[in-house]
Amino acid sequence: MNIGSLYTVKKWSWSLFPTKETAAAAALGGMIAPAAWAADRVAYYSKRFKCNVSYIESNSVFCLLEKDGIYCKVLTANGEVGWIYLADWCKDDIEEVKV
Repeated sequence: MNIGSLYTVKKWSWSLFPTKETAAAAALGGMIAPAAWAADRVAYYSKRFKCNVSYIESNSVFCLLEKDGIYCKVLTANGEVGWIYLADWCKDDIEEVKV
């Protein structure tokens, strides 16, 4: 992934955490989910970590702002900034937008 490039989410909904540390703490519980589960998952994480966790919906676009190993800071089309966890097994769900 290239910093400054636009990406689209193909199938899953991705949990979007306010900090890299929160994303790392939640990584063991899974970070992506079918769209039907996304709202429940972020409500759980928001309560567990006492912060506002949101999600990136499938077929959405985001811009990569920063990358630190398996953690990516992104800017969503809705103007939200946060961190996603990009494990090897789910990288295929994100595709660079060709303009």
